[in-house]
Amino acid sequence: MSTIREQIVAAAVLALATDAPVGVPAPVRTRLDSPGSDQLPALTVYQGAETVETMREAKTGTASRGPIVRRSVLVSVEVLTKAGAGEEPDKAADPILAFATTALAAAGTFGGFANGPADEIGTKFEYEQAETSFCRATMTFRIDYQSRADDAETLT
Repeated sequence: MSTIREQIVAAAVLALATDAPVGVPAPVRTRLDSPGSDQLPALTVYQGAETVETMREAKTGTASRGPIVRRSVLVSVEVLTKAGAGEEPDKAADPILAFATTALAAAGTFGGFANGPADEIGTKFEYEQAETSFCRATMTFRIDYQSRADDAETLT
């Protein structure tokens, strides 16, 4: 069985693969190697940090804070583009980023695993100038869910 976290990330990948307009590449889950210039643009989805917050104060005389915890997982959507005929690489990334925002907002509760829609945190642009100029734009989304404190695979 997959964890709730993994099912949320899988739902994000599915959202980005569904009804994508022309020019938006198929998303890949956690690419570990850099795509070649001929494979661009590229779209990668991966999980970042997860935070856990207890939902209750400890009961008097116990260390337990209750059976339920709130979890927030940061999901990154990375777009890698190259400069084209008269087009800057960050400009080439822009419509893909706009689609990602729309797709993840429309994902709602990510198949019933999240507490609500994703919150877009921000986007970071990085540039590499070489024989081919590249832009790596990484969007970060926070997705909240809750689980049992003693079992991260059980929804509450």
